[in-house]
Amino acid sequence: MGMYTNTGLVRHAENALKLKTKYMWGGILREITNQYIDQLSGIPAYKNQYPPSRVAELRQCVGKNYYGVDCIGLVKSYCWSGKPEGGTGSPVYDNKTDINAKTMFQRATVKGKIKDLPEIPGLIVYSSAPVHVGIYIGGGETIESTLGSRGDGVVKRKLDGLWTDWFECPYIEYPAQEKLQTVTLAFKAAIRSEPKRSSAKLGELAPGTKCVVVSGSDIKDSKTGYVYVRLAGEKGQWIVKSAIK
Repeated sequence: MGMYTNTGLVRHAENALKLKTKYMWGGILREITNQYIDQLSGIPAYKNQYPPSRVAELRQCVGKNYYGVDCIGLVKSYCWSGKPEGGTGSPVYDNKTDINAKTMFQRATVKGKIKDLPEIPGLIVYSSAPVHVGIYIGGGETIESTLGSRGDGVVKRKLDGLWTDWFECPYIEYPAQEKLQTVTLAFKAAIRSEPKRSSAKLGELAPGTKCVVVSGSDIKDSKTGYVYVRLAGEKGQWIVKSAIK
């Protein structure tokens, strides 16, 4: 398996969410400096995206540990991070993969309509009009870099009607996935360390909680007759299946 994977992309996006960020056309998650502002605002194709008012706003961020990134830059900065979990600065920048969102969607060989989005964290969600991308992190949530009514910089949002398609980023790997399912709990459910009532209780989920389980992971507790299912991402966490709506 290569260095860059779908789960690494999710970690990269989640770490970017913790930073102070601003949306910058052409930005690849580098610290906002006067030099960086001048570099991006000086690109002819971005001229209209950097009016004097926006440039002045960005200059207020200089020296305050802000990072500039656009929507596809959040994805590409992972591929140029040089680390499996991602990072800032894009130290291993590669112009061969420096493409826009539409081109990445076109190059993707695995893709589909958003109504058929698989429960695979690290897929890219795509809007055809306006062209925009985000990173699906699982459980019905996305992380994107945006500007406007949705925010300014890297934000987390529920999957919504903006998105038209999904695709696998062609520059990272998507290992064979377990089949996952997002479910809602009808009843309170204890999280167990093993699929048996006598195992350690690790926590509790309230009614109405949405969680992701591994389809087909059902195991019956021979002593109680209860059937347990495994929570996705945590091989040692189980909930009783009867709590699911």
